[in-house]
Amino acid sequence: MFSLIKRSFAFSSSFFNKSYGWLLGRLFSSCGKNFMPGYPVSIYGAKNIRIGNDFRGMGHLYFYANEGELEIGNNCGVSTNIQFGASAGKISIGNNVMIASNVILRAADHGVAKDKLMCDQAYNSGIICIEDDVWIGANAVVLKNVTLGQGCVVGAGSVVTKDVAPYAIVAGNPAKLIKYRE
Repeated sequence: MFSLIKRSFAFSSSFFNKSYGWLLGRLFSSCGKNFMPGYPVSIYGAKNIRIGNDFRGMGHLYFYANEGELEIGNNCGVSTNIQFGASAGKISIGNNVMIASNVILRAADHGVAKDKLMCDQAYNSGIICIEDDVWIGANAVVLKNVTLGQGCVVGAGSVVTKDVAPYAIVAGNPAKLIKYRE
């Protein structure tokens, strides 16, 4: 009996995830096959978002592309509580990218002029480019005007403020080179 209940729940869960992903995918500028983001998902600027095939997420995802652009390649997997913050900038993510829990990607920030209230500051936009086969560890932050080179690894808790070379392993705040993948 327990086995039957377990299989029924697995089928229901799978059906919900596929249906939910299909419905959300219709909101984006383009979305490939097998978009399964998990639940819940927040989306701002859906018309400025493009996602490839086989996207898998575990939920609590935030897609921001109000005045910016967000593009995610094929076969990307993300954990929970990920912020894709293109806002007024651009984020481009390649294929086969893995992103662990609580990662923040911010392609724009606010100005800090003292003659205006902070809430009235204009955006300073930039670009984040994440190339193919990148792994970003839990609680990492990637700021604007950064390229993560192909095959690189960003250690957990890192704050990335500068480009990372292909196949480099970086960690820390600010992120620094530890070694290269062998």
